[in-house]
Amino acid sequence: MNLRFRRMREEDIEAVYRINRRSFTTDAWSMDAIRREFKLPYSHRFVAEHEGRIVAYSFVWLIKGEAFIMTFAVEPEWRGRGVGRWFLKKLIDIFKDKAQVISLDVRKSNIPAIRLYRSMGFKVVRERPGFYSDGENALLMELRLDKMRTDVGDKGKETEHVDR
Repeated sequence: MNLRFRRMREEDIEAVYRINRRSFTTDAWSMDAIRREFKLPYSHRFVAEHEGRIVAYSFVWLIKGEAFIMTFAVEPEWRGRGVGRWFLKKLIDIFKDKAQVISLDVRKSNIPAIRLYRSMGFKVVRERPGFYSDGENALLMELRLDKMRTDVGDKGKETEHVDR
């Protein structure tokens, strides 16, 4: 699988919007919301592409040492191939020296996503009742990055840098 991880560009908006609409039924982001992310100084935007086609994306807010994954999705036909795990590892690598924690909200019913996040070390912090517009609860999950920096397993590994 030949994937490239890079910063999102404005010309990626249409592809990101399409993946977002296919991934989220209620609470999908509008085109305006996606465009607005490019104006926010704390918003970090990333995509994964395969042969020039966007197959995953994420918006991450970094505020005062906390990274919050605002949205993260993999193109439906690319799910189950390890793209989500690979992409999440890239995000963790980028923010491990910039934040103490990475947090995200996930639908309580989204078992595949919860399993992925748990396998990457995320823990459920609390449940948010009625978080989504359809009334479903969210689980707030977080990964403590400050603990990772002291992990012997991370020492001596080279990291890949994001294409600019």
